[in-house]
Amino acid sequence: MSRQAQAPLPWRRRLLHAFLIALGWVLFVWGWQRVTAGRPELGELRVLVIGVLIAVPIVTLSWVVHNVGIHRRKGPRRSVPVAEERYDADFNGRRIAADWAQLAGASRVDILVDGSEKRFVAVDAKAQPVRESTEETV
Repeated sequence: MSRQAQAPLPWRRRLLHAFLIALGWVLFVWGWQRVTAGRPELGELRVLVIGVLIAVPIVTLSWVVHNVGIHRRKGPRRSVPVAEERYDADFNGRRIAADWAQLAGASRVDILVDGSEKRFVAVDAKAQPVRESTEETV
């Protein structure tokens, strides 16, 4: 059984995410430019502090409103969502081949990918050949 990919976000939301990421990088670069240029001016620090004092409560309150909206739509959480215990395919759709009982006690597990199959194999560390160095020490 393979999982289906999630539907992509609407273009407006992707554009908003890209804008926020770009804005974050611009602020990061600007901040480091100010640090490396010498002492930041008091006016810039004021703008930064005021901006943070405005932005942090807005983001926090937006997150709270978002969660309250989820609570109103779905009601209170009564239990943890049930997770599917079967692991037949990975997120790329490869079939999983594994003896989970044997792997539970293994000290080393190799993961072998072969086309559309992924195998988990317990490896006995003692059975592995030890590579001897051919270099001579002087």
